Amino acid sequence: MSFQSVYMTQVYSGFEPSQAFDVVYGGRFEHRLLSSRETMLQHQRLILGDLRLETGCYDFPVIAQGCMPEDGICIGFMAEGGDQTKVNTTLIGADDIQVYPAGLELLYHASGPSRWVNFTVPEAVLQVGATRRLGITLTLPRQAAQSLHLDAGRRRALTCLVDDALNVAKRAQSSGGMDPDLAAVIHESLLNGYLDALGNATPAQAAARSVVEQRHHHLISACERLVLSGEDADVALAEIARRSGYSLRSLELIFRRSVGMTPGRWFMTARLNGALRDLLAHGQTRSVSEIATKWGFRHMSRFAQYFRQAFGESPRDTLRRARS
Repeated sequence: MSFQSVYMTQVYSGFEPSQAFDVVYGGRFEHRLLSSRETMLQHQRLILGDLRLETGCYDFPVIAQGCMPEDGICIGFMAEGGDQTKVNTTLIGADDIQVYPAGLELLYHASGPSRWVNFTVPEAVLQVGATRRLGITLTLPRQAAQSLHLDAGRRRALTCLVDDALNVAKRAQSSGGMDPDLAAVIHESLLNGYLDALGNATPAQAAARSVVEQRHHHLISACERLVLSGEDADVALAEIARRSGYSLRSLELIFRRSVGMTPGRWFMTARLNGALRDLLAHGQTRSVSEIATKWGFRHMSRFAQYFRQAFGESPRDTLRRARS
């Protein structure tokens, strides 16, 4: 059987990562920038029939929040930076691999440079392959991510397999595209490589903490929705704590332990990045004050101060560049 292939690569720099919503094909992710220094996101995608292979390399701290594709099982691992990356508030082990059910809400939080790899495959294709390759069907998660620990050297082998596939596709693109028979060989190689990794993996040590961390992830998401959904985004933290059922001290400890910052800074980062995206996307039709008000900033001078501290320039400068 032969497969048609599609390869693409994209580099986002400056404020552009905040507009990179489709880094996982079929899903949608909002990127939040955490500092004003130069940023660069390098993204690659390879589609081989019913399989999709994607990787994103960040040279900066980032928060990415959204949902995984609805049309397949996603299998992800960290090629770099796993020791400083959390998924749904759970720290990823250097040799761990994650299995995500279709449509899962996901929070990716990296405190430094990182590189993720995601492999999307229809569940039926994965199970047929597992029966043929491993002699079993896989037990797949339905509600939350499943973290598994890979055999020694397996993550490195998977990284090499991924890089080889992407490099072949990149070279083939420059010469008119990949031969369908070669695409079929790479399709089979990728599927078998991931099946072999899953077949020998064991539950990760973090699995024992997953229930508590899932609860904390849902709490953080619920508090954020509360802050961003109302007309007054500057709601007091004490009121957020009261509605969440936690004391303010407990809420602060959960945020610090889960995402490495206070609730106030987390919400401020979300609001400022929302304003940044709107300035870049809707600056032709909306003013700075309209966008600031939408995100709960009532005092324009304070908004400009916070914005400059976060992104290194004034909101008017951002709007001016977007319009030009």
